[in-house]
Amino acid sequence: MQCPVCNHLNSATDVRCFQCRTTLIQEAVGHSDSYRKTTGALDARMYSGVGAFFGFFLVAALLKFILPGVNLGDGEIYTISAVGAGIGGLIGRALLRARMK
Repeated sequence: MQCPVCNHLNSATDVRCFQCRTTLIQEAVGHSDSYRKTTGALDARMYSGVGAFFGFFLVAALLKFILPGVNLGDGEIYTISAVGAGIGGLIGRALLRARMK
């Protein structure tokens, strides 16, 4: 494997370049802290976004179609659904934390 920095020809199984110590195989070394932090933040946004989506539409459908006897206007339903979205986002983050541990 040829080093991309110094063009030294290394063995195909070398993790680092023999001459300049540049990492050749990223999977063997592991990911950097900034990479782990970035992917953790992306996962948190994704889980909270999906949780908020389902929370909003679950509460909206519940109030609008399943419980029609509740006399609420559209503005009130949307406000309560926004609260459901916030709670769904928090549940999504909690699921991510449980999955990561």
